[in-house]
Amino acid sequence: MQYKTKLGEFDLSDKEVIIFPNGIPGFEDLRRFTVISLEETAPILWLVSLDDDNVALPVIDPWMILEDYEVQMSQEDIEILKVEDPSEIVVWSVLTIPVGKPQEATVNLKAPILIDLKTGLGCQTILEKYEIKYPISGYTIGPEESDCKGSMKENESNYGGDQ
Repeated sequence: MQYKTKLGEFDLSDKEVIIFPNGIPGFEDLRRFTVISLEETAPILWLVSLDDDNVALPVIDPWMILEDYEVQMSQEDIEILKVEDPSEIVVWSVLTIPVGKPQEATVNLKAPILIDLKTGLGCQTILEKYEIKYPISGYTIGPEESDCKGSMKENESNYGGDQ
C-alpha cells in the first residue's frame, strides 16, 4: 500500500506497518507507524506515522548512547506487544535534536519505544531510573537540521517481516 509521510512516499507491505494499540504519549490518536532508514541520517532511524504525514520521530539504538542501558518490560508491555519470544523485541529511544544545534541533542532514555518484530505491535514504556533528556555529549548526531528529506528510492523501511 502507498503511504505519504513527512519523509516522502513509501510503498509498504502489511508486515512493515507497526501498530501501537494505545498510540504513543503525545500522539495517542496515531496508531500506525513504520521505521525508515535514511543513509544521510544514520545511525538515526525515523519512526514515521502512517496516520499523520506531519509526524516523524528520530529514534536511535539506546545502547549506542549508554552501553549499560537496561530495559525491563512490565507485564502490561508484554500483554500489549503479545510477546512470545523476547528476542524479537527491538528497543529505540526518541531523540530531540534542536534545529541548527545538533550538538545539543538529547535522547529520551526514560521512555523507550518497544517493538515486537514478530507481532508487529509497539508501545512506549517508562523506566524510572533514566532521564527524559539524557545529554549526548561528544557524540555527533545527524545533519545540521532535524528535518530530513529523501526520495522514495533512497529511503527504505528498516522494519519488516523478514527480520
